Amino acid sequence: MLRETTDPDGRTATAPTTGHTGGVTLINSFVVPVGREDAFQAKWTEASGYFRAQPGFLSLRLHRAVSPDAHYRFVNVARWDSLEAFQAAHATEEFRRVVGAPGWEEFPSSPSLYEVVVEHDAPQPSHA
Repeated sequence: MLRETTDPDGRTATAPTTGHTGGVTLINSFVVPVGREDAFQAKWTEASGYFRAQPGFLSLRLHRAVSPDAHYRFVNVARWDSLEAFQAAHATEEFRRVVGAPGWEEFPSSPSLYEVVVEHDAPQPSHA
């Protein structure tokens, strides 16, 4: 079931109820009205500073859809070194302030946590 929210309490992904080891990846998909891309990117850039400063943060990428009919026009992919680090960053009053700031109500999101189960990288060219 799709769960889009603008509520600060829903702006974080639910975590597994049993122990999880290893890193996690947050994939957060955003509904952004046509013509509001700059406003969304400004809000996202402002919020990203908070996450990048948190312990356990590994990387963050914002993807924009090139498919003209995409429901989610922007997708945030954030990697964390552990579930605990992810949860700690999302359990603070500062997090609630950042994601509850005026303007976010225009951009519903659907956050979920993932783990890597298969990974393939392109081969590196040899330097002969």
